[in-house]
Amino acid sequence: MNILVIPTTDWTRHPVPNRLNFIFDILAERHKIFVLHFHLRKFENNAPRPTRCQLIQSGPLKIDDPSLYYVLNAPFHFFTLKRIARKEKIDVILSANILPSFMANWLGIPIVFDYLDHLEESASVYYPGSFIGSMIQKGVRTLSRFNLAHADRVITVTEELKKYLAGLGIQNVAVIPNGVDTGKLVPLDKESAKESLGLAGKIVLGYVGSLEYWVDLETAVLALPELPNVVLLIVGPSLFTDYAAHISRLAEEAGVKERVIFKGAVPYDLIGRYISAMDVGLNPLKKMKKNEFAAGGKVFNYLSCGRPVLSSRMISLERLLGDALFYYDDVGSFSMQTKKILEENGNEEHFRAISMRFDWKTLANSYESVLEEVQ
Repeated sequence: MNILVIPTTDWTRHPVPNRLNFIFDILAERHKIFVLHFHLRKFENNAPRPTRCQLIQSGPLKIDDPSLYYVLNAPFHFFTLKRIARKEKIDVILSANILPSFMANWLGIPIVFDYLDHLEESASVYYPGSFIGSMIQKGVRTLSRFNLAHADRVITVTEELKKYLAGLGIQNVAVIPNGVDTGKLVPLDKESAKESLGLAGKIVLGYVGSLEYWVDLETAVLALPELPNVVLLIVGPSLFTDYAAHISRLAEEAGVKERVIFKGAVPYDLIGRYISAMDVGLNPLKKMKKNEFAAGGKVFNYLSCGRPVLSSRMISLERLLGDALFYYDDVGSFSMQTKKILEENGNEEHFRAISMRFDWKTLANSYESVLEEVQ
């Protein structure tokens, strides 16, 4: 197949690769994959990741604000889509964006829409509590529902999102969960990993992911006074807000600033070492539909490295992984569950075995089947 992918963001320079990067680099071994490449100025100084896909440059106007970038570059994206669809004889479009995906509906090519999370909330969360955020949410709601209604098939990540889509009248939805590259993320010796990162002798709670206001690192910071000898290791970039600075201020107010370690963005190839240095991997998320309905990839990353996972209680995760994870509801239960995990000293092989069910290679095969159905 000749497949055109309309991704959510910059394909190679966004510091956190998402599911489409993994799936389509696998599918590119047996199909021709073209990716509409969004050059977001926010990430232009990041080193690009290698990819097997063929990048199609589009959107010459470099703008920091992500929403404004897509609006002002819309004409360029549309004409690029038309040109590539005709020139490369595209069989099917995999669409995961909002405005560029809206324009793809007029190309006359079968479309599979990947509804990877609650898009209207995801788009507006970068503008917390603002009028602009509320307007963006309304606009994204309208466009994403149009895209969903006109797609030939829809893929989503959890049964909860499938039920949500059914409530909008969207049928023919396939559930393909998020996953992990179990070949790259493997367990390393914990004490050696700690020593290599300057964490020898410390009990490490760790978070790997973006630092934005949908994350609940507040609970972890406020629990630290009840967890002596424990440090909080935060690995990941700030994207568009000041959430990292907010957490730093909170840690100082709570008297635990010296026990909160920010490492910033690290190359994906090094993530396994950081996770292996953790005693507990954290999946801390605020109560919002974006988090309640979806099940992000970081949980599988921790499990693949053989580490126990403590997550805020989310219905989608509980139904998907059940008691394979530990859950908290507030500061008190966070502290209690952390102590329980540390006392149990869980079985590394057990957690690793769970992750193997969600390897990207297996999930890519399911993805391929859906694409083949509509071409």
